[in-house]
Order: sequence, then structure tokens, then C-alpha cells
Amino acid sequence: MPDDDIEIGEEIEVDVVRDEAGDVIGAVVDDVVVATGPDGSIVDETIDVLDSDGTLVMEDEVVSIYDADANLIAQEETVAIALEG
Repeated sequence: MPDDDIEIGEEIEVDVVRDEAGDVIGAVVDDVVVATGPDGSIVDETIDVLDSDGTLVMEDEVVSIYDADANLIAQEETVAIALEG
């Protein structure tokens, strides 16, 4: 990788949640985006919890910043819970 290149990758994992009868009651989506360059990396992980209709129930996002030696230098977490309106 040349010194000024930035590599970006993404991985998405979806887990279906079922009740005892096997009916779908929701899903959990884990989305991780990583951007890496010569000065370090940024990792953005978002976990979404969906109900059986696909409606967002909760979202948890963590953004982490690492230096070139993979030391964590900053991290911020945001949690949002959907309220019925």
C-alpha cells in the first residue's frame, strides 16, 4: 500500500431472532466499516435491532479512532431507542 492510500472495508452480519415456535420476532444487524491509512484507522460499528416488521427499535453506534500503532486514541458511543409516537 503506497504511503497515501486509504483502504476501506465493510462487513455486515444479520441474525434473525425467532421465538420458541420458530416465528421471526426481529433481527439484529451488525455493520462494521473500517478505514485504514498511514496515520491510523477509524472503525465505525453500528448495531441495529429491528422488530418483526423491520422497524428500527434500537441503534448502538461506536466510532473508534486508532493511531498508526493500533493504539486507541478516541472513542464515542451513541445509543438511540425508538419511541412510539
